[in-house]
Amino acid sequence: MAQNEQIKDESAISFNGLLDRFACIEEDSTSKPPTASPTKSSRPRTPSDSLSSSEKSTSPSLSPQYFSAPSKGIKKRKSPRRYAPPALYAHLAPVPDCLAPNLICIFVGLNPGVMTSQKQHMFANPTNLFWPLLFESGCVARKLTCVDDRRLPVDWSLGITNLISRTTAEQSELSKDEMVRSASELESKLRRLRPNAVCIVGKGIWEAIYRFKAGKSLKQDQFKFGWQDINEFQFAAQSGDSPRVFVVPSTSGRVAAYSRSMKGELWKDLGQYIKTIRDTHQISI
Repeated sequence: MAQNEQIKDESAISFNGLLDRFACIEEDSTSKPPTASPTKSSRPRTPSDSLSSSEKSTSPSLSPQYFSAPSKGIKKRKSPRRYAPPALYAHLAPVPDCLAPNLICIFVGLNPGVMTSQKQHMFANPTNLFWPLLFESGCVARKLTCVDDRRLPVDWSLGITNLISRTTAEQSELSKDEMVRSASELESKLRRLRPNAVCIVGKGIWEAIYRFKAGKSLKQDQFKFGWQDINEFQFAAQSGDSPRVFVVPSTSGRVAAYSRSMKGELWKDLGQYIKTIRDTHQISI
């Protein structure tokens, strides 16, 4: 009986000893890195995961949309350049006018662009629509390019000049006051050459001329493209006669406010006038 109880006690001690040997010892939490929970390990990391708790409390809410890449379909609009003093483009040579007295029509552009100055030919940028529209409208009977500009007065009784002679990369690099002052020089030039008509290639050019002659700004509801009523001031008049004035949108590739078809229709009206004058005076081409 006593022997059985002794065996029973030894078994209990042995069993308890085994339990003590494999008992879990609580470790210091600082000595072992925390185990990531299954929910966190399965969630993709976001920029907010790298922030401390204090940074998260002071930072704006970070949504996935905030960190997403911008849409490829959205193009950022380029800001226009600011006024550029003449010295900035002084290294680019001025482009000579293509003019002669008593032409049917003289086209007036704003000022030479960089490529026009480099090539030394009017409207030289391939994105400019001047030369295609000149042909499509019937102003000339065959396709021309910028290298034909010097032949316009002789072959077609047409000419080209600019409101401002100095070169810039963009219109925004010219000041409005500069444009108005230049209108005086343009008028003197046209008065001396006496063309039948003047085609202003750009609304802004006509606004500068109007302000110079009328002493006030041209109101939006006063303007229309095409032939202009200049009874209130005699622009480039000599001996009581003024050349007719026709205004078309700028042909620059940067100007996209007006459709190609709209520009084409306007130019056809001018082309019809030029062809009529050419036939009336029997000017050979």
